[in-house]
Amino acid sequence: MFKKLFGFLVFVSAIVLFWFGFAFWTGLYSVYSIPPSKQHPDGSTLVVSREEGEPLFNSPDRILPPPPKKEQRSTGIGFGLTVKQKRPVPERTIVNLPFIEWAYKKSLEKPDPEETR
Repeated sequence: MFKKLFGFLVFVSAIVLFWFGFAFWTGLYSVYSIPPSKQHPDGSTLVVSREEGEPLFNSPDRILPPPPKKEQRSTGIGFGLTVKQKRPVPERTIVNLPFIEWAYKKSLEKPDPEETR
């Protein structure tokens, strides 16, 4: 009985690990690190649903690159892209983990243009 239960738990764990690996690889999820502070004494690391243009590793202390300059067209009527409102981090949280320092340090590295989708 315990052997079957153990085998089932190993199988489920493998599926969960595969899913999270796939989700990070395809850009469905990202890691958001909140460092220890007065509001969050222990800090936390969150796995969140990734928004458009969000890097794989993110934090509130991340230095953002300047926004790209927009082209101005003065001729005719055109249809522009609608700007989608970004959801706050608490609404996108999948898993709440303890603070992981290397993920926080990774979020502070210089942004890589290929890292954002």
